Amino acid sequence: MGKYLFYDIDGTLVGKSKVVTEKTKWAIKQAQRNGHRAFLCTGRAPTSIVKEILDIGFDGVICSAGGFVIIDGEYIFENLINQYLLSEVMTLFINNHVLFTLETKHALYETAGVLEFFNQKHQKENQDNLELMRFLQLRRQGENRLPIHNFNILNTGVTKVCFIAPQKENFYRCVPFLEDFFNIVTFSKETDDFVNGEIIIKNCTKADGILRVINHFGGKMEDTIGFGDSMNDYQMLEEVKTGVVYENAPQELKDLCQYYFKDPDEDGIYHIMKELDLI
Repeated sequence: MGKYLFYDIDGTLVGKSKVVTEKTKWAIKQAQRNGHRAFLCTGRAPTSIVKEILDIGFDGVICSAGGFVIIDGEYIFENLINQYLLSEVMTLFINNHVLFTLETKHALYETAGVLEFFNQKHQKENQDNLELMRFLQLRRQGENRLPIHNFNILNTGVTKVCFIAPQKENFYRCVPFLEDFFNIVTFSKETDDFVNGEIIIKNCTKADGILRVINHFGGKMEDTIGFGDSMNDYQMLEEVKTGVVYENAPQELKDLCQYYFKDPDEDGIYHIMKELDLI
């Protein structure tokens, strides 16, 4: 019986290089030849998944952390935030000086300051890696990032909202309202002087996306394997039968899993797939 394999992208399929290694590509394709099905299971919006990754040839894509499920190029599920609730969130963030990005099927709509924030952050982290800086610039060009004033709430569905609060307390003031409706995932460290993350409608996570894929194919959860590295993979790794996590992931994730992979840039996924007898 073939397995259903679900891969996060950032920190799992790709490391700091932002490139999937050739051995990892081969491993995924070989697993498919061996009768397994492979799926992306990412927090990225559809427009943020680069062609190089899609060209590996996955059997389907769960993106926007479960907000969209795509099989054979068709959207079999779209989870959109209620327009009235979205309007309240946008007003809340604007009034509290929280920068945000609205993720939709075809574009990312950003408030002023989002791109500048990440440009400054990436430049500081990668100032000696010109090739990586070039990659990040090319990726942004392909993402169709648009200013927030181009967004029309009446005819454009939003599945997820990413946020950045340069002043932490500004975001914390929003939490009491948000937590009633959303799962709140943060990516920044407690030691950072900012807070960034994403909010996703409750009952719509990567795990829910996996359940929809399994139901679509008539499969069984006992045949599922999930590969992840960060807290937005928590529900996925909790739901699948076999959890595989990055060896330096938070302890909460490691406690859920049975296997651990090394740095993606050092063929960590390839090696763990061999250990799992998938290839």
